[in-house]
Amino acid sequence: MARGGILILILLGALAAVAQVEPRDYTISLPRVSFSADGRSAIVSFVVSNQGGDALEASQVVITEKPAGSMQISEDLPRLMAGGERDYAIEMRLADLPGADVFFEIEAGIDKYELAGSPIARNNKQIFRINQADLANAPAAEREAAPSYDLFLPIVNLGLDFLPGGFAVNGVFTSVGDLLRMAGLLLLALFCLWLLSLALRLILRGAPKFDSWQPPYSVSAWHDPNSALGRRQSWQFHAQSCLLDPPRAPDQVAVIKRLTNEKGVGLGGWKFKAMRTAQYDIYGRINRTEAIMPHSISRQLTRIAKRAPGLSEDQLTKALKPVARRISRQALSAVEKQNRMLPLALDMRLEGDPSEALVVFELYQYRGDAWRMIDQWEPEMGMLGARIPEQYSFSLNGQLPGETYREYKRRLRDDLTRLLMSLFNRDALGDTEMDRPAHEPEPEAAGDWQQAAPHDETDAD
Repeated sequence: MARGGILILILLGALAAVAQVEPRDYTISLPRVSFSADGRSAIVSFVVSNQGGDALEASQVVITEKPAGSMQISEDLPRLMAGGERDYAIEMRLADLPGADVFFEIEAGIDKYELAGSPIARNNKQIFRINQADLANAPAAEREAAPSYDLFLPIVNLGLDFLPGGFAVNGVFTSVGDLLRMAGLLLLALFCLWLLSLALRLILRGAPKFDSWQPPYSVSAWHDPNSALGRRQSWQFHAQSCLLDPPRAPDQVAVIKRLTNEKGVGLGGWKFKAMRTAQYDIYGRINRTEAIMPHSISRQLTRIAKRAPGLSEDQLTKALKPVARRISRQALSAVEKQNRMLPLALDMRLEGDPSEALVVFELYQYRGDAWRMIDQWEPEMGMLGARIPEQYSFSLNGQLPGETYREYKRRLRDDLTRLLMSLFNRDALGDTEMDRPAHEPEPEAAGDWQQAAPHDETDAD
């Protein structure tokens, strides 16, 4: 008996729970037919409302021509909550109608929840008529009025209804809890995207275009400063490029460095990594104008360096002219008009392959009417990585007195072309076995330059 009573109570509870779930009950208001201002379309307006419980799924609104059924139009019907409604204004072109006087039937929500022919689906149908003869009596600018919403945005055709416990967007109800959950998921997704972008920036971030640089030569403190090795070591940091400046005084001493390979080919085994031009303003070293060259210029010069040994002088000049034009354009774009007369510093950052790249220093003295080399050596390298870092620095004249800006740009391009030519079109340093002094210089040569201390050479910088 006790088990039977418990079973009866369970069944009654289940029946009560089922009875509390009220099915949906869609109904369609009486359709209203109007015409567009241009007289080409008929606009059918009606309202689908839910007079039952909350809908569980979306459905459809179907308009069918009667009785032949040759024309059919369907629209989506979102899930309506209890008491919710959806306004429709469906435009039907008169030219597409099968006749001048046509009857149509509207069906809304006829599906597995409201079966066709069932008592609950009787109010899910409506009949309307489109008679083109009524177009002559309709106002010229008659249009279907916009649906009535608490807030309507005509640009995006968005209507909002503020209801207890939430709001409805174009008749679709959304509770406050659903909105908070969607906002939380959106914030979580944005946070994950931010973390992903941060990780990608850390992984893919490249090195600075023109970062700091230290010469690869080792400094040996145990060398006697008055010995040949000591003097060579002190001269090394005064070599800025591979070019000799015009002499300014008799017996002037200058040092240069050449970047070659084992065969003495200029820039053999070397790659251009970065380039820039810099210029201090007219008031002194207060503000520096710097122009970083695109990486494409460095890559272009590297390709030319690989082909340079097999090119003639005319071919090399033709290949370097576009590069010089790009460098001058980038450099002058950052220079202000009042600073055009100031010189430009051109810095080139290079990297060499340790297996074939060489750095060779040459010490010259101006004797008589020409530069004469009095010493040549390779530096002692410090701890090297996969590449040997090096840098060339050159000075370019600014706009000269009496020179127009157009003439200055043309001359700067020509100067850059000749400068680049000097990098590639250099004679080999001797034969395959290069003449590298491995002992003290000759007494007469040593006596000439031994007295010229590196800090006295103002032109080497």
